[in-house]
Amino acid sequence: MAGQTDDVDVRTELNEASVKPFHWRLVFLVFIAILFDGYDTVIPAYVIHFVAEPWGLTTVQSGLLVSSGLMGFLVGSLFHGVLADRMGRRPVLIAGLLITGIFTLLTALLANSFESFITLRILTGLGLGIIMPLGTIYVNEFAPGKVRNRLAVLAAMGFPLGGVAASLIGLTLTPSFGWQILFWIGSGALIVGAVYIAVFPESVEFLVANGRQREAARLLARIRPERADVYARATLVAAARTGSGKDWLIPLKATFLRRSLALWGASFFLLLGIYALTGWLPTLMIERGEGFTLGFAFGAIFPGVSAIGGLVGAYVADGRVGTRRGLMLWCAFGAVSALVLALINTRVTNIIAVAGAGFFIIGGQFILNNLCAAIYPMQARGTAQGYMLGIGRAGGILGPLAAGWVLGVAGGTEAVFVMVTIAAVLAGLCAIFTAGAAVLSQGGPGVTRPSEQTSI
Repeated sequence: MAGQTDDVDVRTELNEASVKPFHWRLVFLVFIAILFDGYDTVIPAYVIHFVAEPWGLTTVQSGLLVSSGLMGFLVGSLFHGVLADRMGRRPVLIAGLLITGIFTLLTALLANSFESFITLRILTGLGLGIIMPLGTIYVNEFAPGKVRNRLAVLAAMGFPLGGVAASLIGLTLTPSFGWQILFWIGSGALIVGAVYIAVFPESVEFLVANGRQREAARLLARIRPERADVYARATLVAAARTGSGKDWLIPLKATFLRRSLALWGASFFLLLGIYALTGWLPTLMIERGEGFTLGFAFGAIFPGVSAIGGLVGAYVADGRVGTRRGLMLWCAFGAVSALVLALINTRVTNIIAVAGAGFFIIGGQFILNNLCAAIYPMQARGTAQGYMLGIGRAGGILGPLAAGWVLGVAGGTEAVFVMVTIAAVLAGLCAIFTAGAAVLSQGGPGVTRPSEQTSI
């Protein structure tokens, strides 16, 4: 093998690797970043209880406390992908953490009215919109094919666990220190971003696609040290660049358009349901007679159980069921859970149904993130993920606003849960139209398993 100069495809090398300490370290780093993303995204839900009356807010304005951050999130999601595909994953992800930390800190210091809170949350959202989608892409690009969904979901579990942390801090510390304590803690994203400047790696595929052969070879050698000599001699290749400067148009081309529209629809409806519940669940449960402590506790159950739902969903997606059909199942069971909340109000059914909604509806979003990463080629992957989550965040913005409006008009909590039921059903229907071959798969670049040739 001395003198080997053959081309080596980095996607195949990464796909066929065994799980190494490098993978677990990367999953941990992405997990911590997404933990702050989840925490800082949902903390306004635990502010409503404290400021609605002093600030004289209507139910729609209270919903805007949650939705405002998602407005910035929308912009960050839409544009981070183009930047990451051109500038690299690493600097854009670190920038997302720094932006999030800075404006979360400023919220703790300066937000003393509805207007100032909304403005700072929109600016915070610019950073929040980067972290989750780009972190998912990171893990998908590095993970071996046979465990890709599972590792990606392990990292993404940081988001719901961040929501759990927000609920527990809101329950235990806000009565003594005020709602600002939530934002003091959330500003820790600034410290994490500064640390990641020194420790976070760049995507191997991005390095190769941009001619940075030596850096890519060193990074591959850390992942597969037994092939270090091969990488040192070979020419590393990745997905071909279009060279047209129009990679951002790839998700809109005829080859991908049907699946792009289906992904966007599924993300829109899932995030509408997720953020309707994330923003209002503590308030809804208090109105259903559960009291302050249990109301905030339900806010922890919903995202907390979703971590398990996402992980179980990943095992299902990696197995014979496939990613698309796994998503459809999770949407169906999520709709049933929300419908139970609309029809029955007892403590036992509330606990079971809220847990079911978190398990399946948020868990379904994890599956959808991995489905999106599998469909597109490397040069458009960040952009496509950004499009999907950007459009999905429009649903996230609408969710808390619509829930507040429905609550005010209907005068009862049941109508909000009916709205979430309908959203989950529509997301499942959209998932049907995502069928097709995958770029990321267990078999290498552009190869899918026989059982998944027409349903990822």
